[in-house]
Amino acid sequence: MERLFDAEYADGRPRPPAKSRGINKGVAVIRYADDFVTTAPTREVLETHARPRIEAFLKERGLELSEAKTRIVHSTEGFNFLGFHIRRFGERGALLTIPQKEKVLKHVRAIRSYLDAHKQTPTVEVIKKLNPVIRGWANYYRHCAASETFKKVRHAQWLMLWNWAKRRHPEKSSRWVRARYFKSDGYWTFHEPGKAELVKPDKTPITRFTKVIGRNSPYDPTLKEYWTERKKQQVGRETYAKQRLMLLQRQEYRCALCRIQFIPGEAIEMDHIILKSQGGTEDLSNKRLVHPWCHRQRHQMDGRQRPRA
Repeated sequence: MERLFDAEYADGRPRPPAKSRGINKGVAVIRYADDFVTTAPTREVLETHARPRIEAFLKERGLELSEAKTRIVHSTEGFNFLGFHIRRFGERGALLTIPQKEKVLKHVRAIRSYLDAHKQTPTVEVIKKLNPVIRGWANYYRHCAASETFKKVRHAQWLMLWNWAKRRHPEKSSRWVRARYFKSDGYWTFHEPGKAELVKPDKTPITRFTKVIGRNSPYDPTLKEYWTERKKQQVGRETYAKQRLMLLQRQEYRCALCRIQFIPGEAIEMDHIILKSQGGTEDLSNKRLVHPWCHRQRHQMDGRQRPRA
């Protein structure tokens, strides 16, 4: 579909819309699965050139545009796409991609609903339940202009947890509740001392997504090195703890036990080479990163865990 509008050079490299020729100049298609956005310099180009070509392309494949979802808007009005809101702020202002407001509210309401339904759940369990939700949501939006949204969500998150903690101890003072549930580290961090602490969304760094070069396909065996390096970079960007990043680099982004490369979004666990129960230390030299299943298998062989059904 992108090639309908002169989006590639002869060697497969992407051609910037501004460098396209003729009526295709300035026309671009951004697609994800069956959702896509088409941009053009004017409404006329969209209506008389881009849309007819796309409709003909789809018709050849037995498909058609959804009238309910298809609309033409000016960049200053903005539109929602895959949970993001894209809009130009002002006639000559910056074009920004930010988290969609409805999706932000849905996330905050989901946390509130969980807290309302688990008023007496132990603090550690609450943190273990919420951390993957908060971390996953922040990771999804970390490639856009989301820093201000992350700060607002963090404050809403803190306010809900403060009310949750106060409700559990109606006879205790605010000072006692703060000392019991929150760590003073420049911002009140919800935690269980010595066990776990809640993730703060605004600590997720904003990074720019790296596009795949040209027509590079993960199914092309000659490009194995390219995709291996790309996965390393993605796993590295998802790792915020300095110690973990050092271990990843030392292990060449592979599991220390099975030697299979870690993939983006995959769970990674810390393992002690010499077990702490056998005198092992917390030094970096005694730690390694492994897959969860490799970790379990190792301890099953040590007799510390029973195999899971």
